[in-house]
Amino acid sequence: MNSVHDDSAGLARLRQGLVAGDIGRRQFLLGAAALSTTALLAGCGGIEQSDGGSGDGGVIPLYTVENDPKSLAFYNMVIATFQEKYPEARVEVSVYSDSTQLQHLTTAFRNKVDVGIFSPPVSQFASWARDGYLAVLDDLVEEIGPDDFMPGTRIVVDGSDYAIPLQANSHLMYYRKDILQNANIAPPETFDDFLAAVSETHGGDGHIGIALAVGPTPQLPLFSFSPYIFQSGWDYFDRDGNLTFDRPEVLEALERFVSMMRFSAQSLHNGEYADIVSAYSSGQATFAPFPGRLGVNLHESAPDIAEKSGVIPIPAGPFMTGQLHFGSGQQYALYAQTAQPDLAKEFLKELTVGEHAVEFAMTVPGHLLPPMKSVRDQLLGMLSTSADPYVSEHADWIETFAEYVPTAMTSSVSMGAVHDKSFEEKFTNVCPWAAEIWKSPPVDGMMFQSILIDGEPVERAWQTAAEEMRVVADGWKAKHPDWEPEIV
Repeated sequence: MNSVHDDSAGLARLRQGLVAGDIGRRQFLLGAAALSTTALLAGCGGIEQSDGGSGDGGVIPLYTVENDPKSLAFYNMVIATFQEKYPEARVEVSVYSDSTQLQHLTTAFRNKVDVGIFSPPVSQFASWARDGYLAVLDDLVEEIGPDDFMPGTRIVVDGSDYAIPLQANSHLMYYRKDILQNANIAPPETFDDFLAAVSETHGGDGHIGIALAVGPTPQLPLFSFSPYIFQSGWDYFDRDGNLTFDRPEVLEALERFVSMMRFSAQSLHNGEYADIVSAYSSGQATFAPFPGRLGVNLHESAPDIAEKSGVIPIPAGPFMTGQLHFGSGQQYALYAQTAQPDLAKEFLKELTVGEHAVEFAMTVPGHLLPPMKSVRDQLLGMLSTSADPYVSEHADWIETFAEYVPTAMTSSVSMGAVHDKSFEEKFTNVCPWAAEIWKSPPVDGMMFQSILIDGEPVERAWQTAAEEMRVVADGWKAKHPDWEPEIV
């Protein structure tokens, strides 16, 4: 096994070769991703977290939850080429845990730590922008070109952009082709067929029909339930923030969802994202809703399951059946008091547009789908000629996930995009009180658990949750009487 010293020396040689033009981006990424995480993190200044102090010497802090070798190799590549343009710049990457992201950033703000470039939870954008923690990025959006952003990927609060998107994905459904074929079942296209397939393949030797989860993680209920509520023709709130979760069609969606959860493992009634991955990857489930990362994991760690799997849309309800899904974007934001705002904006652009952005998408193909139209076109155009083993075998999966990005959204950012059995297009309309609905534990998550774990009747639990959501929304609007929705 190579020592950290050897890996660090190898990384230095790769960076020199990249800057000199002796090797290309793809060769750099392949070589760097084989090195140790410790060496890669050290290469981008991140053995210890930056204290974000004065930013002397052109320091740009970058805080991320991505600590896998491919992501760290990507950051090393971008930093190396960026420093060729801006020799005075020094980017320092700090990694923190996804599970403590909210606590980490909140503590940093309170202690006036310069977190530089970072990725806030989407539910926090509106409140953190109004609290003065986020820098306005209108100039950068104009420089990139507003028309290059895919619908629903910008974050606008009080008339200003506060984010540059780094990825926009869609969450579809993996399924075991072999299990359905052996049971003489066609891939489902309606909810009734979906439920029947899940029911028929459930049971025996611990096998479950579907790896579907709810729990206390803030976004997990949205992840799981969104196809059901969207395909009922409704959302949690309308465009003006009026509650629509109390519509009878939403109750029917909830009943459909609960009927599906009955064929998941009881442990997934208080589960996490990783539990879905584990259940499907180990061959214990027929179906599993998940974004593209699961496919990459299967290819690397469970190739036998990958070979037997396919990807299809989720037929969760009667409205636009199989067309509307959960989609989680990620956005970079910039700390309002960062020491080097101009350099940081230049580095943000380096990360998110052009050929670097294509390479970022290729670090987890099909999951980190481009939010910029120009980058998306480049990515899709290279799939047929890519030498990447995963892309060669599963380009159809990547194309399927990309196809559904325009109709994959989250209620915290695209509030009211689906309303009264109508959907025109995905847009950004940030729910200002999202942080109070999808907190830890989230209101809908507690509702699901009261039904599935405590045995509370579905309708009563739904009514309680709807009233709590109404109180939150009405209370926020009462404190902000001049608020108007901002649809982009």
